[in-house]
Amino acid sequence: MSRDSKKSDNETNLSRRNWAIGTEQDRDYWESKYKEAKSFMDSRQSFPSTLIEVAAQHPLVDGEYPNEEFEKRLLLSRQLYDQERAKGNEVEIYVPGSVHMFNGKTDSISLSEAGSRFLQRISIPKEIIRGEDLNERFKGLEGVYNSADECFVTASYFKNKTFGHLFSVISPVQLFRKTLHYIEFGVLPLNFTAPSYDTFHSYIGEIFEAIPYVLFVDHNLQGKDSVRSKELRDARKPSM
Repeated sequence: MSRDSKKSDNETNLSRRNWAIGTEQDRDYWESKYKEAKSFMDSRQSFPSTLIEVAAQHPLVDGEYPNEEFEKRLLLSRQLYDQERAKGNEVEIYVPGSVHMFNGKTDSISLSEAGSRFLQRISIPKEIIRGEDLNERFKGLEGVYNSADECFVTASYFKNKTFGHLFSVISPVQLFRKTLHYIEFGVLPLNFTAPSYDTFHSYIGEIFEAIPYVLFVDHNLQGKDSVRSKELRDARKPSM
């Protein structure tokens, strides 16, 4: 190995470890998962089809209409739909989210249904919209109640149906956390953000709590003993 190569390797190791948080094992885990996800996505690039996930946002207005953040994402998904169709790609749009409760008040319909109705109002064909069908298929009675659930269902459907491209339309606040979940589930989306001044999620909460939790504690929130998953379901899932 040349002196320059050794220097380059040393500089890489220093940049990785001198100021990094987490252990070397943590970093190696995520590097490996990222490499696997990227390789998988590369293997799909030739397929002329695109799955667009539109991250839902609760609570709904009057229990049935998308709020500002949710509406902006749905409108952006329409632009992406037009873009992909112009390329000749087949497109499906998945709007996740079961019926949610917020501060003790339950929405009239699911986030999926609210998003589906909105998309149909802006001329997206009903037959290419996925929602409650995928919620039930991949999460069953547990429902879809957090970002990890959204990513799990989307990644599962993407891999099952051999799509070529995966787009995720999200809040900029959620970008890194949702990308980590996607990597954990073996896929790597192209992310598109729809910013808003008033956001449900907090940048500071994401940075100090949500992202480190996914990085180092619970990568997917899908286990039956997942503490965070239980907390979110207790807060958001109406008792039936």
